[in-house]
Amino acid sequence: SDDAYAWWTMSPGVRSFNADEYIGFDKSASNVMNAVFPNNDSSTTATECSYDLILGHSQGAILLSALLATNIDLQRSNCSYILNGAAWPNPYGKALMSLPVQQSQHEMKKDTKMLFVMGKSDNINPIESAKQVHDCYQAAGIDVSIVYHEGGHSVPNGGDVDSERALEDVCDFILQAVSGKAKE
Repeated sequence: SDDAYAWWTMSPGVRSFNADEYIGFDKSASNVMNAVFPNNDSSTTATECSYDLILGHSQGAILLSALLATNIDLQRSNCSYILNGAAWPNPYGKALMSLPVQQSQHEMKKDTKMLFVMGKSDNINPIESAKQVHDCYQAAGIDVSIVYHEGGHSVPNGGDVDSERALEDVCDFILQAVSGKAKE
């Protein structure tokens, strides 16, 4: 529909995982970073995220993976991340592949945790594409894990045994992320 919201736009027929550019990405990235670090003075490096956990779905997961690959504030923050229905952020692929080198120059927080939620029947963003993103973060030494579910391009909703199991795994990750922050 015409009133649908997207983090960015692309030419007709182009997908996020093969696009050369994301039109409107910079504005969306700025909006997200301002929400995550509302008190950040642009001359300093922020480390205190406003949230214990950030969840991105579809374009939101792609946006989050691109921001984590390119933004030192997010890399050094005290936040955990859930990427649901992610895909390769093609315009930011080089930054993602360079994460191991970035890690040697400045370390992401050791307690940074990422959960990828992947639907085995996802016909919007190929699961192989999400695995590529996962593998880049794993190569950089980030604590990454995957929850698979039999569904498609959605958050598991608990409507069947497999979805309930996946949802429980996601909830466990959230509880660990929040309880870990409460101890700090």
